[in-house]
Order: sequence, then C-alpha cells, then structure tokens
Amino acid sequence: MANSNEKMRVLDLLESGKINTTEATQLLEVLNTPRFMTKETRDNAEEKLRHFAKECNKFAKEVGCKAKEMYKEAEPKIKKASQTALEKAANALDNLACSINESLEKQDEAATSDEPKEN
Repeated sequence: MANSNEKMRVLDLLESGKINTTEATQLLEVLNTPRFMTKETRDNAEEKLRHFAKECNKFAKEVGCKAKEMYKEAEPKIKKASQTALEKAANALDNLACSINESLEKQDEAATSDEPKEN
C-alpha cells in the first residue's frame, strides 16, 4: 500500500499536466495494491508449506516401506527364476555338446569306413 506522500505526488503530476487522468488512476491503483505479504498471510503460507512438507515426508516413508515389502516378496521369485534359467541354459549346452560329439563320432566312423582296407 502506498503512503500519502506517494499519492500526493501522483496528484501533483496530474495537476501539473505531466500525466492524464487515466494514467493517474492507473498509478493510484498500483500504489493501492499490497506489495508485500502481511505477517498473517506469510504465517499462513509458512504453515501450509510446513504441512505440505510433513505430508510429503510421510508419503516418502510409506513408499519406501512398500518398496521394501515388494522387494522381500519378489526376491525369492527372482532367485528361483534365475536358477531355472541357469539350469535350462546348462541343459541346452549339454544337449548341444552331446549333439556335436555324436556328429563328430559319425564323421569319424564315416571316414574310417571310406578308407581303403589294406590286405
């Protein structure tokens, strides 16, 4: 809010013709607009911010607890799935190795049967 000296200055500018009535009205409206929060408004805003921060903190703790619970529930399932995947991969590698060995044995047999027999 403006003090009376500021308002008088606007009226002096109007009286001397340096500003017109529209400009004087606009200046007076600006001067009458509160520029700062009152103590009550500031205190109210601070209280709302404190409450908001408290609620955010509470929410973060709840989310943290839920995440821990979910991890505890998922951990055994993840371990079991990993173990199953490793076992299947090992079985697949064993089958591949057996297939390769069988193929090599057949190639060796074919190679020995194609060799001319010595008398």
